[in-house]
Amino acid sequence: MKIARETLPSAKPRGNMATPRVMGYGAVSAILLTTVVPGYAIVRRRYGIQVGRRFWICMGGTLTIQQLLVGIALLGSRDAQPRRLTFVDLITLSRGGTAALLNGIIASGVRDRRGSAGWMAWLSILYGAIACDWLDGPIARRLGTSQMGAMFDVEADSWLTLCTGCAAVSLGKLPAAVVAPPLLRYAFVSSALRRMSYRDLFVDEPAWVRRLGIIQMLLFIAALAPFGGRATKTLVNLVTPIQTPLQIGGLILLHRRRRGRT
Repeated sequence: MKIARETLPSAKPRGNMATPRVMGYGAVSAILLTTVVPGYAIVRRRYGIQVGRRFWICMGGTLTIQQLLVGIALLGSRDAQPRRLTFVDLITLSRGGTAALLNGIIASGVRDRRGSAGWMAWLSILYGAIACDWLDGPIARRLGTSQMGAMFDVEADSWLTLCTGCAAVSLGKLPAAVVAPPLLRYAFVSSALRRMSYRDLFVDEPAWVRRLGIIQMLLFIAALAPFGGRATKTLVNLVTPIQTPLQIGGLILLHRRRRGRT
């Protein structure tokens, strides 16, 4: 969900600030992996050892795979310091921590939307989808980020959207069709990359793409709200059958628009 940060075409070294504050790839990965510990402690204490173990394996495994992919991307970049990340990249990639936490809750088998698991999932989404997305743009302009930061930003958004959709199906009882748009986005991007560079994908992207993404994430957040009552459920049930086809239609239009540029 793009809310506050620039898209790839404008993501030059950000702003006029000084040299970005550099962190090692290993340090960033270690910090992200330590976020598994408090989540595991909460889940284990509330739901038992077996449930906690499933949560720990899935959340830790998801973050490990994320950081392996980040490492591959860095090694393949043209950056003069390909193994270096910045503090801003840590913030951006922490959205992957939210996605990993959601995957851990889903894999644990817990469906306690109004209990500890539900609150933990919902609050982490508020951080990843709203607070983090608002903060990392201004911080990037002030402190600087890596040359790969813009790509991490876009892909962290997409990955978080997909995992939040899966959680909304699992805990929020939304129909499985709501995860079709996030999955379709990956299929279309993969297809487009055969004809153009990653950066060119986002040239002249229409404003309605961002608006549809915001509505999509707000729908997921509402469905997962631990305090949601009858009114919230009614609203979600009314919006879902409208929003999902619109999102799919928007992705198809965007895909055709990209094909027209090649």
